[in-house]
Amino acid sequence: MRIAFFTDTYLPEINGVTNTLSRLGNYLDRSFIQQLVIAPEYEEDNTHNDSAWRRVYRFKGITTSLSPNSRLAIPAHWDINKICDNFRPDLIHVTTELGIGFRGMRYAESRGIPLVMSYHTDYGKYLKYHNLEFMRPFVESYLSWFYSFSCRTLVPSRCTYKELSQLGYHNLDIWSRGIDVSNFSPCFRNEELRNTLAGGKFIFLYVGRLSAEKSLDILLYAAGELEKHFPGRTAFIFTGDGPYVEIIKNSNLPNVLLTGFKRGRELSEIYASADCFAFPSPTETFGNVALEALASGLPVVSVNGGGVTDFLIHNNNALLCTPDEASDFTNNLVSVMENSELRTQLSVNARKSALSRDWNHILGGLVDVYAEAIEENSIRSLARSA
Repeated sequence: MRIAFFTDTYLPEINGVTNTLSRLGNYLDRSFIQQLVIAPEYEEDNTHNDSAWRRVYRFKGITTSLSPNSRLAIPAHWDINKICDNFRPDLIHVTTELGIGFRGMRYAESRGIPLVMSYHTDYGKYLKYHNLEFMRPFVESYLSWFYSFSCRTLVPSRCTYKELSQLGYHNLDIWSRGIDVSNFSPCFRNEELRNTLAGGKFIFLYVGRLSAEKSLDILLYAAGELEKHFPGRTAFIFTGDGPYVEIIKNSNLPNVLLTGFKRGRELSEIYASADCFAFPSPTETFGNVALEALASGLPVVSVNGGGVTDFLIHNNNALLCTPDEASDFTNNLVSVMENSELRTQLSVNARKSALSRDWNHILGGLVDVYAEAIEENSIRSLARSA
């Protein structure tokens, strides 16, 4: 089996999509499945993700104000044709709707190769957080057209499946996400790090992209309220980067700390050394960081909406409230901080729920989807030639 991936986000960029693609690439390497990756070029070293079973081709792109860490590249179609014709893929997997993803869709169509797409970002929901709601009809029309070319559209959660079904999308299937419970674990708790970051305060942690669509205004509201009612007792740590950084800095809240991007053991230690994961985002198609928090044994305070509802259960491993309800979200943070018995119960169940999400089972199921799509395309080709 030979798979060609087209993606507008890839290592060394850090986000849920790149983490998933990295995990998938390593799994396919171990399964001796040949891979071609068409991805953007970044200023950082791009060579570390090549392997004996994976050829990575990079194209220069531009940055945008909405996602300054990403690159939007639009390769010439003749370059794509040459690279892919030499590779001879059995299947194309497109992970993005723009730039490189568009080229991947066009190549698959031109060569009659089965096309699988994975849906990672709910752009329709993002628009209102960037004062672009007027573009929603155009964006939804384009996305509906774009995904109509796939023989499988893979979504990460039941919530996203339901939403796209209601919009008329066809050929939907769920490709969920797993977690490496050895990389994210309570055993990484570091008391020295806790003291360095917060000096004995109760730590609320957010990890992820720092952007408006994550409803970080609610987290800043909560930080202000808890500092007012519990002065000097709480620390709100934001780990990540993005266009919301300046707003967080300008809040001038004494209990807020920005760490920037963290990865590897540093990230594992920040998770395990916190006391609660605070995640108000209502726009997640899955929410990988919330699953990483569960694996780290953290109680989670989040919202009852989006992809996180696939694995966050109210009063079991998390406290959930209606999206965009700042007061309710803040009250749930207080409940976790003030009720040690509740906190312990949520923490124990958090780790248990993460242990049930095995990556090998999830990625093996994806390879089965690839095989089915290739077989179905072969049957259609034989029928046409008969």
